[in-house]
Amino acid sequence: MLEVGPLTIHAGVGTDASVLVREVSFTMPGSGITALIGPSGCGKTSVLKWLAGLRSKGLRAEGQVLLDGAPLRRPCRALCYQPQGDALFPWLTIAENAALGLEVAGMSRRRAIAQVTPLFAPFGLAGCEAQFPVQLSGGMRQRAAFLRTVAREGRYVLLDEPFSALDAVTRLRMQDWLLARLHERPCGVLLVTHDLHEAARLADRILVMAADPGRIIAEIVVPTPQDQRDEAGMAPLRETLKSLLLEEHPR
Repeated sequence: MLEVGPLTIHAGVGTDASVLVREVSFTMPGSGITALIGPSGCGKTSVLKWLAGLRSKGLRAEGQVLLDGAPLRRPCRALCYQPQGDALFPWLTIAENAALGLEVAGMSRRRAIAQVTPLFAPFGLAGCEAQFPVQLSGGMRQRAAFLRTVAREGRYVLLDEPFSALDAVTRLRMQDWLLARLHERPCGVLLVTHDLHEAARLADRILVMAADPGRIIAEIVVPTPQDQRDEAGMAPLRETLKSLLLEEHPR
């Protein structure tokens, strides 16, 4: 179990500092997908970065993370993080980029590349192993970044808009792949998304954030099994999420 918060994030310094996120708290079970949704600027990405152990210039955070009841010690191999951008290194091949997380964890490059190579086909990247990021489209680079993240096989995976740069068909395929992967090897996923369809399709639980300051205003458990969800059946949930967001931020 991962216990987060209460987390407060201040933006700026001194008398000019403002509260970006106020006392956000939640737990993450060891399996399933928790979606974090909310309007732009409410602090979703800042929460994810703080949880991943990253610090942004101009932001000051107060809070704690407990892993299995004990304070999280960093660096922590139990957490894997994928930022919004692909963050691929331009001087490394796609295979070397995909294997980088395993290398950082202590695996030899040769073994790490051998471990990630079987994933290139299901990710639609077969034949791209020796290419460099500049040779790939934005969507393909995003898939390579996603591959690098899931190859780490952490207990908890933090995903910041992982499918946003993908076309509609590839997005659905990657979502299906993620669900299949979690069925084979359960882990806890925290998914930041602006897409209400994506949240309703994938999440076991949805945390809704509001802004000014960022805070959690609702926690919704989705009881319908993923394999029984369809557009019509999930429409009421999407309308509920939409109403919550509009209620906090009316036009």
